[in-house]
Amino acid sequence: MNHMKTNKTSRRKFLSSASAIAIGSVAFGFDLPDTSSQKKSKEEIFKQLDELVDKYLPVFGTCSQTSFHALNETFNLKADIVVKALASFPGIAFRGETCGAVSGCLLGIALVYEENNPEIKPNQRLSRTPSINFCSKFESEFGTTRCRDVIGHTTGKRYSISKPEDYELLSRDGVFKHCPGVIKKALHDAAEIILEKA
Repeated sequence: MNHMKTNKTSRRKFLSSASAIAIGSVAFGFDLPDTSSQKKSKEEIFKQLDELVDKYLPVFGTCSQTSFHALNETFNLKADIVVKALASFPGIAFRGETCGAVSGCLLGIALVYEENNPEIKPNQRLSRTPSINFCSKFESEFGTTRCRDVIGHTTGKRYSISKPEDYELLSRDGVFKHCPGVIKKALHDAAEIILEKA
């Protein structure tokens, strides 16, 4: 059996890299999102996001793709290609690390807040504070942004998750039935932050 060598990375470094990807996407060809035309109430937006989770989580099968797709469609982020790129983001390559709902929402927030200017210095990033606020809200609800610990929080059980095969056990134990609620809560928090910019 051929085992791929994986390099460990810190969660902070990963999240910084993910934000850089979103910013680079804007800088190198994506149109800026059009959130100014949003005419729906916050409650209507939450309802739309919830419906998109119910519709697309069974299609994508990942929290990262589902969460970003819902934001992309609801706020017209014009970044369909990012959905495909998020396929391996649940738990950061299915290792129980950062929750995919967090990754997907952070990418959406960055696309809304960042400007199409690659020369902005890291300490001038416009998505920095909104992203920190999002993570703080998520942590206040679930105690963490780490997938394996969110699972522990929502199920009351601890699982060892370090490789993709471990997700098969989670599936057999019915753990993923808790994911829609986590994704919806993350999306509501992200939507509130996006609406502050709109």
